[in-house]
Amino acid sequence: MKTKKLLLMAAMLLMSVCSFAQNNNTPLKGDVNGDGKVDYNDVLAVLKIMKEAGGTKEATTFYWYVGQTDPSTMTSISPIVTDTSSPGWRLIGTTLPTYSSSNKLFEYVEGGEIVTGTSLAKQYIAIPANSSACPRDGAGNDASTVDMYTKLSNVTISGVTYKVYETVGKSRKLAIDIY
Repeated sequence: MKTKKLLLMAAMLLMSVCSFAQNNNTPLKGDVNGDGKVDYNDVLAVLKIMKEAGGTKEATTFYWYVGQTDPSTMTSISPIVTDTSSPGWRLIGTTLPTYSSSNKLFEYVEGGEIVTGTSLAKQYIAIPANSSACPRDGAGNDASTVDMYTKLSNVTISGVTYKVYETVGKSRKLAIDIY
């Protein structure tokens, strides 16, 4: 009889401890999955959040390129230039605008050309593949359809796919609109 009373008292004590723990509205530190325990399932939940990027994915940065080096031979976005006259990669931003004749990626203005080299050579342009922009002739036509540029194979650099254009002739300046 004493044993039954002792077991009954132990059971009541355990139930009160469990109900006390459950009534506490403060979240348990480390309980990622919200099951009231901190265990290996919480570690798995953290790994899942990390794998799925859990809202902390870094924004994609877009650039465009002009120069005498074929971008398909490049493995990184370099050099990045901020001036308006030298060859290299130029920042577009983390979103791609819709380009048009009234919103140009690059507008040729006499005297405002980008110098791509010191001697005549093939010139290359790289533009994000999902952008509406392309090099244009003076009438606004896609320059690859009027034998000014040849569209080459796309290249992926730093996670962004770029469409690559090569001049048909040789040049040392970019003197064409891009939109």
